[in-house]
Amino acid sequence: MSMINVNLSGDNPKITDKRFWIKVLIMAIAILITCFLFPSIVKCDSILSALLASVVISLLNAFLKPVLQLLSVPLMVFSLGLFSLVINAVIVLLASYFLNGFHIFGFGSAVLFSIIVTFLSFLLDLPQRIAHTKKNIEETLFGSQREEKAEENKVQDTDYEEVSSKREDNDDNDK
Repeated sequence: MSMINVNLSGDNPKITDKRFWIKVLIMAIAILITCFLFPSIVKCDSILSALLASVVISLLNAFLKPVLQLLSVPLMVFSLGLFSLVINAVIVLLASYFLNGFHIFGFGSAVLFSIIVTFLSFLLDLPQRIAHTKKNIEETLFGSQREEKAEENKVQDTDYEEVSSKREDNDDNDK
């Protein structure tokens, strides 16, 4: 019997995984939308700078964010997880510092930017998550039924001695 795997935590694929790079592209689109809708909090010179910003933010999230979260466990517990907004803002400010065509106008803008981009990325990624979840459920529910049907349709192997002994018994009964 197969088990249903439920992952209630965030979707954090490995950097070498195709899903990571899809998330980077989704974040780049979310950054472009945020730059267009809120020019007072973020400035993005081009599509390339939005793509580079999403790559840098994703890499910082993959490598630096776990370290920062580990170091700030007491603050996370004390603030009931709201300190993660500060960590996200620091990561966005670091990306803004490293890139020329991507600029955040202050710490408050970085917090607001990270909230908006997270929300937009979630909305843009939702159809793909639904399709992936549907596929996993179908494999879990119907995968065992497919295996059972394959077993039923499989040709039964017989033992040669068993067949020959039945023939001999039939020949003896006929005499």
